[in-house]
Amino acid sequence: MKNGLLKHEEPPNGARESQGLKENPKLRWFAVFTAAATVFLIAAGASVTSTGSGDAVPDWPLSFGRLHPPQMVGGVFYEHGHRMVAGVVAALIAIQAVWLWRVEPRAWVRRLGWIALISVILQAVLGGLRVLVVSQESLQEYAMRMAGVNHVEPVRIGIGVLHALLAQIVLSMTFIIALALSPGWLRHRPPKLALPKSALKWAAFFVVALVIQLLVGGIMRHSGAGLIIPDFPLSHGKVVPPFNALPYDENAAIPMTYSELVFKTAMNFAHRTWAYVIAIGFIANMIWLARSGRKALGSVYTYSHVLAGLVFVQFFLGATTVWTERNVWVSVFHVATGATLFGFTVVYWFWCRRLRLEASPQAAVSPRTLEAHV
Repeated sequence: MKNGLLKHEEPPNGARESQGLKENPKLRWFAVFTAAATVFLIAAGASVTSTGSGDAVPDWPLSFGRLHPPQMVGGVFYEHGHRMVAGVVAALIAIQAVWLWRVEPRAWVRRLGWIALISVILQAVLGGLRVLVVSQESLQEYAMRMAGVNHVEPVRIGIGVLHALLAQIVLSMTFIIALALSPGWLRHRPPKLALPKSALKWAAFFVVALVIQLLVGGIMRHSGAGLIIPDFPLSHGKVVPPFNALPYDENAAIPMTYSELVFKTAMNFAHRTWAYVIAIGFIANMIWLARSGRKALGSVYTYSHVLAGLVFVQFFLGATTVWTERNVWVSVFHVATGATLFGFTVVYWFWCRRLRLEASPQAAVSPRTLEAHV
Protein backbone atom coordinates (compact mmCIF):
# COMPACT_ATOMS: atom_id res chain seq x y z
CA MET A 1 0.00 0.00 0.00
CA LYS A 2 1.23 3.49 -0.88
CA ASN A 3 -0.32 6.78 0.23
CA GLY A 4 -3.55 5.03 1.15
CA LEU A 5 -3.96 3.31 -2.26
CA LEU A 6 -3.44 -0.30 -3.17
CA LYS A 7 -0.98 -1.48 -5.81
CA HIS A 8 -1.98 -4.14 -8.32
CA GLU A 9 0.20 -7.21 -7.99
CA GLU A 10 -0.98 -8.40 -11.39
CA PRO A 11 -3.74 -7.00 -13.61
CA PRO A 12 -6.85 -9.21 -13.64
CA ASN A 13 -7.01 -11.32 -16.79
CA GLY A 14 -10.43 -10.08 -17.82
CA ALA A 15 -9.81 -6.42 -17.08
CA ARG A 16 -7.34 -5.46 -19.81
CA GLU A 17 -10.08 -4.47 -22.21
CA SER A 18 -13.87 -4.65 -22.16
CA GLN A 19 -13.77 -8.17 -23.52
CA GLY A 20 -13.00 -7.18 -27.12
CA LEU A 21 -16.08 -5.01 -27.55
CA LYS A 22 -16.11 -3.01 -30.76
CA GLU A 23 -16.74 0.70 -30.80
CA ASN A 24 -19.83 2.08 -32.49
CA PRO A 25 -19.07 5.79 -33.13
CA LYS A 26 -22.52 6.61 -34.52
CA LEU A 27 -24.33 5.08 -31.56
CA ARG A 28 -21.83 6.65 -29.14
CA TRP A 29 -22.37 10.16 -30.48
CA PHE A 30 -26.12 9.61 -30.55
CA ALA A 31 -25.96 8.63 -26.86
CA VAL A 32 -23.89 11.73 -26.06
CA PHE A 33 -26.42 13.91 -27.92
CA THR A 34 -29.28 12.24 -26.04
CA ALA A 35 -27.59 12.90 -22.69
CA ALA A 36 -27.00 16.56 -23.64
CA ALA A 37 -30.61 16.87 -24.81
CA THR A 38 -31.78 15.52 -21.45
CA VAL A 39 -29.80 18.25 -19.68
CA PHE A 40 -31.50 20.78 -21.97
CA LEU A 41 -34.89 19.27 -21.09
CA ILE A 42 -34.21 19.79 -17.39
CA ALA A 43 -33.18 23.38 -18.14
CA ALA A 44 -36.44 23.85 -20.07
CA GLY A 45 -38.34 22.52 -17.08
CA ALA A 46 -36.49 24.97 -14.84
CA SER A 47 -37.59 27.82 -17.11
CA VAL A 48 -41.21 26.79 -16.48
CA THR A 49 -40.89 26.97 -12.68
CA SER A 50 -38.64 30.05 -12.75
CA THR A 51 -41.21 32.00 -14.80
CA GLY A 52 -44.22 30.64 -12.91
CA SER A 53 -45.61 29.09 -16.09
CA GLY A 54 -46.55 25.69 -14.70
CA ASP A 55 -50.29 26.29 -15.07
CA ALA A 56 -50.19 28.36 -18.26
CA VAL A 57 -51.60 25.42 -20.24
CA PRO A 58 -54.52 23.83 -18.34
CA ASP A 59 -54.86 20.57 -20.26
CA TRP A 60 -52.64 17.59 -21.10
CA PRO A 61 -51.45 15.87 -23.31
CA LEU A 62 -52.97 18.46 -25.67
CA SER A 63 -52.48 22.20 -25.26
CA PHE A 64 -55.79 24.07 -25.32
CA GLY A 65 -57.23 21.05 -27.10
CA ARG A 66 -54.60 21.11 -29.86
CA LEU A 67 -51.25 19.52 -30.60
CA HIS A 68 -49.88 23.05 -30.88
CA PRO A 69 -51.49 26.04 -29.13
CA PRO A 70 -52.74 28.94 -31.27
CA GLN A 71 -50.23 31.36 -29.73
CA MET A 72 -46.84 30.70 -28.18
CA VAL A 73 -46.65 33.74 -25.93
CA GLY A 74 -46.01 34.37 -22.23
CA GLY A 75 -46.19 31.33 -19.99
CA VAL A 76 -47.56 29.20 -22.84
CA PHE A 77 -44.23 29.56 -24.63
CA TYR A 78 -42.34 28.09 -21.66
CA GLU A 79 -44.89 25.42 -20.73
CA HIS A 80 -45.66 24.15 -24.23
CA GLY A 81 -42.01 24.60 -25.24
CA HIS A 82 -41.07 22.34 -22.36
CA ARG A 83 -43.52 19.73 -23.64
CA MET A 84 -42.07 19.94 -27.14
CA VAL A 85 -38.53 19.41 -25.84
CA ALA A 86 -39.78 16.52 -23.69
CA GLY A 87 -41.32 14.89 -26.75
CA VAL A 88 -38.06 15.14 -28.68
CA VAL A 89 -36.03 13.74 -25.78
CA ALA A 90 -38.49 10.87 -25.31
CA ALA A 91 -38.15 10.06 -29.01
CA LEU A 92 -34.35 10.13 -28.75
CA ILE A 93 -34.39 7.79 -25.75
CA ALA A 94 -36.80 5.46 -27.60
CA ILE A 95 -34.53 5.36 -30.66
CA GLN A 96 -31.54 4.75 -28.40
CA ALA A 97 -33.29 1.85 -26.63
CA VAL A 98 -34.15 0.15 -29.93
CA TRP A 99 -30.66 0.79 -31.31
CA LEU A 100 -29.02 -0.69 -28.22
CA TRP A 101 -31.36 -3.68 -28.35
CA ARG A 102 -30.32 -4.40 -31.92
CA VAL A 103 -26.54 -3.94 -31.77
CA GLU A 104 -25.32 -3.82 -28.16
CA PRO A 105 -23.88 -7.17 -26.90
CA ARG A 106 -23.93 -6.24 -23.19
CA ALA A 107 -27.21 -7.18 -21.56
CA TRP A 108 -26.98 -4.57 -18.79
CA VAL A 109 -26.59 -1.73 -21.32
CA ARG A 110 -29.58 -2.98 -23.32
CA ARG A 111 -31.67 -3.21 -20.15
CA LEU A 112 -30.64 0.28 -19.10
CA GLY A 113 -31.84 1.61 -22.45
CA TRP A 114 -35.32 0.16 -21.89
CA ILE A 115 -35.43 1.31 -18.26
CA ALA A 116 -34.57 4.85 -19.39
CA LEU A 117 -37.41 4.73 -21.92
CA ILE A 118 -39.95 3.50 -19.35
CA SER A 119 -38.75 6.13 -16.87
CA VAL A 120 -39.05 9.04 -19.30
CA ILE A 121 -42.61 7.95 -20.17
CA LEU A 122 -43.46 7.79 -16.47
CA GLN A 123 -41.90 11.21 -16.01
CA ALA A 124 -44.11 12.61 -18.78
CA VAL A 125 -47.18 11.15 -17.09
CA LEU A 126 -46.18 12.77 -13.79
CA GLY A 127 -45.76 16.09 -15.59
CA GLY A 128 -49.23 15.74 -17.08
CA LEU A 129 -50.68 14.77 -13.71
CA ARG A 130 -49.11 17.87 -12.17
CA VAL A 131 -51.09 19.98 -14.68
CA LEU A 132 -54.38 18.09 -14.41
CA VAL A 133 -54.43 17.91 -10.61
CA VAL A 134 -54.68 21.71 -10.58
CA SER A 135 -57.06 22.21 -13.52
CA GLN A 136 -59.48 19.27 -13.10
CA GLU A 137 -61.64 19.51 -10.00
CA SER A 138 -62.60 15.80 -9.88
CA LEU A 139 -58.97 14.66 -10.07
CA GLN A 140 -57.99 17.33 -7.58
CA GLU A 141 -60.51 16.09 -5.01
CA TYR A 142 -59.45 12.47 -5.53
CA ALA A 143 -55.75 13.35 -5.15
CA MET A 144 -56.37 15.34 -1.96
CA ARG A 145 -58.41 12.49 -0.51
CA MET A 146 -55.67 9.98 -1.35
CA ALA A 147 -52.99 12.23 0.16
CA GLY A 148 -55.08 12.98 3.25
CA VAL A 149 -54.88 16.78 2.84
CA ASN A 150 -57.54 19.47 2.49
CA HIS A 151 -55.65 21.64 -0.01
CA VAL A 152 -54.23 20.88 -3.45
CA GLU A 153 -50.93 22.71 -2.84
CA PRO A 154 -49.10 19.83 -1.06
CA VAL A 155 -50.24 17.47 -3.82
CA ARG A 156 -49.04 19.84 -6.52
CA ILE A 157 -45.67 20.27 -4.85
CA GLY A 158 -45.28 16.52 -4.25
CA ILE A 159 -46.00 15.60 -7.87
CA GLY A 160 -43.75 18.41 -9.11
CA VAL A 161 -40.85 17.26 -6.94
CA LEU A 162 -41.26 13.62 -8.04
CA HIS A 163 -41.41 14.77 -11.67
CA ALA A 164 -38.17 16.73 -11.24
CA LEU A 165 -36.40 13.95 -9.33
CA LEU A 166 -37.32 11.33 -11.93
CA ALA A 167 -35.91 13.64 -14.60
CA GLN A 168 -32.56 13.50 -12.80
CA ILE A 169 -32.73 9.71 -12.68
CA VAL A 170 -33.41 9.57 -16.42
CA LEU A 171 -30.50 11.93 -16.93
CA SER A 172 -28.14 9.69 -14.95
CA MET A 173 -29.12 6.70 -17.08
CA THR A 174 -28.38 8.58 -20.31
CA PHE A 175 -24.98 9.55 -18.89
CA ILE A 176 -24.18 5.94 -17.98
CA ILE A 177 -25.17 4.71 -21.44
CA ALA A 178 -22.95 7.36 -23.06
CA LEU A 179 -20.13 6.29 -20.73
CA ALA A 180 -20.57 2.60 -21.54
CA LEU A 181 -20.22 3.37 -25.27
CA SER A 182 -17.21 5.68 -24.89
CA PRO A 183 -13.69 4.73 -26.07
CA GLY A 184 -12.37 5.34 -22.56
CA TRP A 185 -14.68 2.69 -21.15
CA LEU A 186 -14.26 0.19 -23.98
CA ARG A 187 -10.45 0.53 -24.21
CA HIS A 188 -9.93 0.78 -20.47
CA ARG A 189 -6.93 -0.86 -18.86
CA PRO A 190 -6.61 -1.08 -15.07
CA PRO A 191 -4.45 1.73 -13.63
CA LYS A 192 -1.26 0.97 -11.75
CA LEU A 193 -2.96 1.86 -8.50
CA ALA A 194 -6.24 0.38 -7.33
CA LEU A 195 -8.75 2.43 -5.40
CA PRO A 196 -9.46 1.30 -1.84
CA LYS A 197 -13.00 0.49 -0.74
CA SER A 198 -13.30 3.88 0.96
CA ALA A 199 -13.08 5.65 -2.43
CA LEU A 200 -16.09 3.73 -3.73
CA LYS A 201 -17.99 4.47 -0.53
CA TRP A 202 -17.27 8.17 -0.87
CA ALA A 203 -18.41 8.10 -4.50
CA ALA A 204 -21.67 6.47 -3.40
CA PHE A 205 -22.02 9.11 -0.68
CA PHE A 206 -21.70 11.88 -3.26
CA VAL A 207 -24.51 10.35 -5.32
CA VAL A 208 -26.78 10.05 -2.28
CA ALA A 209 -25.83 13.54 -1.09
CA LEU A 210 -26.81 15.03 -4.45
CA VAL A 211 -30.11 13.13 -4.49
CA ILE A 212 -30.90 14.68 -1.10
CA GLN A 213 -29.89 18.11 -2.39
CA LEU A 214 -32.04 17.68 -5.50
CA LEU A 215 -34.98 16.62 -3.36
CA VAL A 216 -34.65 19.59 -0.99
CA GLY A 217 -34.03 21.94 -3.92
CA GLY A 218 -37.11 20.58 -5.68
CA ILE A 219 -39.29 21.20 -2.63
CA MET A 220 -37.83 24.69 -2.34
CA ARG A 221 -38.45 25.57 -6.00
CA HIS A 222 -41.95 24.11 -6.26
CA SER A 223 -43.07 25.69 -2.98
CA GLY A 224 -41.80 29.12 -4.04
CA ALA A 225 -39.17 29.31 -1.30
CA GLY A 226 -36.23 30.30 -3.49
CA LEU A 227 -36.03 33.81 -2.05
CA ILE A 228 -37.61 33.19 1.35
CA ILE A 229 -34.12 34.02 2.67
CA PRO A 230 -33.20 37.17 0.72
CA ASP A 231 -29.48 37.43 1.59
CA PHE A 232 -26.37 35.26 1.15
CA PRO A 233 -24.07 34.01 2.61
CA LEU A 234 -25.88 35.10 5.79
CA SER A 235 -29.52 34.24 6.39
CA HIS A 236 -31.57 37.25 7.50
CA GLY A 237 -28.27 38.77 8.60
CA LYS A 238 -27.34 35.80 10.78
CA VAL A 239 -25.44 32.53 10.40
CA VAL A 240 -28.61 30.62 11.35
CA PRO A 241 -32.01 32.12 10.51
CA PRO A 242 -33.95 33.37 13.55
CA PHE A 243 -36.74 30.80 13.24
CA ASN A 244 -38.61 32.26 16.23
CA ALA A 245 -38.48 35.79 14.86
CA LEU A 246 -38.73 35.61 11.07
CA PRO A 247 -40.05 38.66 9.19
CA TYR A 248 -43.74 37.86 8.77
CA ASP A 249 -46.31 39.91 6.88
CA GLU A 250 -49.92 38.84 7.28
CA ASN A 251 -50.90 41.05 4.33
CA ALA A 252 -48.28 39.70 1.91
CA ALA A 253 -49.22 39.29 -1.76
CA ILE A 254 -48.90 35.52 -1.34
CA PRO A 255 -50.37 34.81 2.10
CA MET A 256 -48.97 32.03 4.26
CA THR A 257 -49.11 30.97 7.86
CA TYR A 258 -46.11 31.44 10.12
CA SER A 259 -45.58 27.68 10.22
CA GLU A 260 -45.41 27.65 6.41
CA LEU A 261 -42.87 30.46 6.56
CA VAL A 262 -40.76 28.46 9.01
CA PHE A 263 -40.97 25.35 6.82
CA LYS A 264 -39.94 27.19 3.67
CA THR A 265 -37.11 28.94 5.50
CA ALA A 266 -35.93 25.58 6.86
CA MET A 267 -35.92 24.08 3.35
CA ASN A 268 -33.97 27.03 1.96
CA PHE A 269 -31.44 26.97 4.79
CA ALA A 270 -31.06 23.17 4.51
CA HIS A 271 -30.35 23.54 0.79
CA ARG A 272 -27.64 26.11 1.52
CA THR A 273 -26.06 24.17 4.37
CA TRP A 274 -25.99 20.90 2.46
CA ALA A 275 -24.41 22.72 -0.49
CA TYR A 276 -21.44 23.57 1.75
CA VAL A 277 -21.12 19.91 2.76
CA ILE A 278 -21.19 18.76 -0.86
CA ALA A 279 -18.71 21.40 -2.03
CA ILE A 280 -16.23 20.62 0.76
CA GLY A 281 -16.59 16.90 0.08
CA PHE A 282 -15.89 17.16 -3.65
CA ILE A 283 -12.92 19.47 -3.17
CA ALA A 284 -11.44 17.30 -0.39
CA ASN A 285 -11.89 14.22 -2.57
CA MET A 286 -10.06 15.89 -5.47
CA ILE A 287 -7.17 16.92 -3.21
CA TRP A 288 -6.93 13.44 -1.68
CA LEU A 289 -6.76 11.75 -5.08
CA ALA A 290 -4.28 14.33 -6.40
CA ARG A 291 -1.94 13.81 -3.43
CA SER A 292 -2.33 10.02 -3.31
CA GLY A 293 -2.41 8.64 -6.80
CA ARG A 294 -2.30 11.51 -9.28
CA LYS A 295 -2.61 10.50 -12.92
CA ALA A 296 -2.00 6.83 -12.15
CA LEU A 297 -5.69 6.66 -11.24
CA GLY A 298 -6.76 7.46 -14.80
CA SER A 299 -10.37 8.54 -15.36
CA VAL A 300 -11.20 8.69 -11.65
CA TYR A 301 -8.51 11.35 -11.18
CA THR A 302 -9.83 13.33 -14.16
CA TYR A 303 -13.47 13.15 -13.08
CA SER A 304 -12.61 14.29 -9.55
CA HIS A 305 -11.36 17.56 -11.08
CA VAL A 306 -14.42 17.87 -13.33
CA LEU A 307 -16.71 17.42 -10.32
CA ALA A 308 -14.81 19.94 -8.21
CA GLY A 309 -15.03 22.47 -11.05
CA LEU A 310 -18.75 21.88 -11.57
CA VAL A 311 -19.55 22.16 -7.86
CA PHE A 312 -17.69 25.49 -7.74
CA VAL A 313 -19.72 26.82 -10.69
CA GLN A 314 -22.93 25.46 -9.16
CA PHE A 315 -22.22 27.09 -5.80
CA PHE A 316 -21.53 30.44 -7.49
CA LEU A 317 -24.74 30.19 -9.55
CA GLY A 318 -26.73 29.41 -6.39
CA ALA A 319 -25.35 32.50 -4.68
CA THR A 320 -25.95 34.61 -7.80
CA THR A 321 -29.55 33.42 -7.90
CA VAL A 322 -30.07 35.11 -4.53
CA TRP A 323 -28.00 38.21 -5.37
CA THR A 324 -29.98 38.79 -8.59
CA GLU A 325 -33.29 38.09 -6.81
CA ARG A 326 -33.85 34.89 -8.76
CA ASN A 327 -33.02 36.07 -12.25
CA VAL A 328 -34.73 33.57 -14.55
CA TRP A 329 -31.70 32.63 -16.61
CA VAL A 330 -29.36 32.41 -13.63
CA SER A 331 -31.88 30.05 -12.00
CA VAL A 332 -32.13 27.98 -15.18
CA PHE A 333 -28.35 27.65 -15.45
CA HIS A 334 -28.20 26.76 -11.76
CA VAL A 335 -30.62 23.86 -12.30
CA ALA A 336 -28.90 22.75 -15.53
CA THR A 337 -25.46 22.78 -13.89
CA GLY A 338 -26.82 20.83 -10.95
CA ALA A 339 -28.20 18.21 -13.33
CA THR A 340 -24.86 17.98 -15.14
CA LEU A 341 -23.05 17.66 -11.81
CA PHE A 342 -25.36 14.82 -10.80
CA GLY A 343 -24.86 13.02 -14.12
CA PHE A 344 -21.07 13.21 -13.89
CA THR A 345 -21.18 12.14 -10.22
CA VAL A 346 -23.03 8.98 -11.22
CA VAL A 347 -20.40 8.44 -13.94
CA TYR A 348 -17.67 8.95 -11.32
CA TRP A 349 -19.30 6.36 -9.05
CA PHE A 350 -19.54 3.96 -12.00
CA TRP A 351 -15.82 4.32 -12.69
CA CYS A 352 -14.93 3.75 -9.03
CA ARG A 353 -17.15 0.67 -8.99
CA ARG A 354 -15.41 -0.74 -12.04
CA LEU A 355 -11.93 -0.17 -10.61
CA ARG A 356 -12.94 -1.88 -7.38
CA LEU A 357 -14.27 -4.86 -9.34
CA GLU A 358 -11.00 -5.10 -11.24
CA ALA A 359 -9.05 -4.98 -8.00
CA SER A 360 -11.07 -7.75 -6.35
CA PRO A 361 -9.66 -11.30 -6.21
CA GLN A 362 -12.84 -12.62 -7.87
CA ALA A 363 -12.09 -10.59 -11.03
CA ALA A 364 -8.66 -12.16 -11.35
CA VAL A 365 -10.02 -15.67 -10.89
CA SER A 366 -13.10 -15.31 -13.07
CA PRO A 367 -13.11 -12.79 -15.95
CA ARG A 368 -16.82 -13.52 -16.44
CA THR A 369 -17.52 -11.76 -13.14
CA LEU A 370 -16.10 -8.60 -14.64
CA GLU A 371 -17.72 -9.09 -18.05
CA ALA A 372 -21.20 -8.75 -16.53
CA HIS A 373 -20.35 -5.25 -15.29
CA VAL A 374 -18.39 -3.67 -18.15
